[in-house]
Amino acid sequence: MQGLLTGLVLAALGAGVAGAQTEEVVTLATRPGQSIRVLVQRPAGPALGSVVLIAGGHGNLEISADGRLGWGAPNQLVRTRGLYVVAGYVAAVPDIAAEFKRPGGADEGYRSSAGHARDLGAVIAYLRPQAPPVWLIGTSRGAISVANAAARLSGAERPDGIVVTSGTLMSSRSDSQSAQSTVRGLNRIAVPTLLVGHELDQCRFSPASDAAAFRKLLTGAPRVDVKTLSGGISEGPPCESWAYHGFNGLDQDVVNLVTAWLKTNTPSR
Repeated sequence: MQGLLTGLVLAALGAGVAGAQTEEVVTLATRPGQSIRVLVQRPAGPALGSVVLIAGGHGNLEISADGRLGWGAPNQLVRTRGLYVVAGYVAAVPDIAAEFKRPGGADEGYRSSAGHARDLGAVIAYLRPQAPPVWLIGTSRGAISVANAAARLSGAERPDGIVVTSGTLMSSRSDSQSAQSTVRGLNRIAVPTLLVGHELDQCRFSPASDAAAFRKLLTGAPRVDVKTLSGGISEGPPCESWAYHGFNGLDQDVVNLVTAWLKTNTPSR
């Protein structure tokens, strides 16, 4: 599969981040009949690599042609994309393909599909020539997207490593979707993996304790690290962005932890 760049629109999205280029809206044709919009921001200087940031929830960001977000701006990975740029990484935030979109949401099962994996693979292949290595990072239900892509993709489309924050990793009830219950071939994930949780996460779908059980399923990964944060504040529903689940008050701490791990696991050039 080839990720074909079909359009590039420079979007003036406010003042932006100091030391970073203007955020762009990139439209990628990812597979026959499907394309996605991706918000891309690059550091002003040489990049250390690229991070593809996958939002949780239903994931339908509704990115407009001028770069506005119709949904998901408070999501922990979406709201911290500029911090990854300041840390020296190209930050890409992809929307989902039109076939998965529903009014006010998305197809419930798209995250574990082959098509969604190919969409993310096209983003990775687009970024790889520009700023390798390319890391796939997902939060909450984004854990399913990240695990599914890492299990399915190969070659230039495969991420160099994956990170999950507050992930829906293990099934806590029969009707809950998790990476463990929906992603086939978790043993095929063969890249370094970091699992980050908050010790006080009260979302019943993402307790920090699930990371230890999920780690045992990743038998093909060369290393799986588990990190647990504390502190911050919790406001609103326990599975939303401003609760401990979304690392409220700890944005810089999360980015520092993740980028330090990325540097440790970056292969020598």
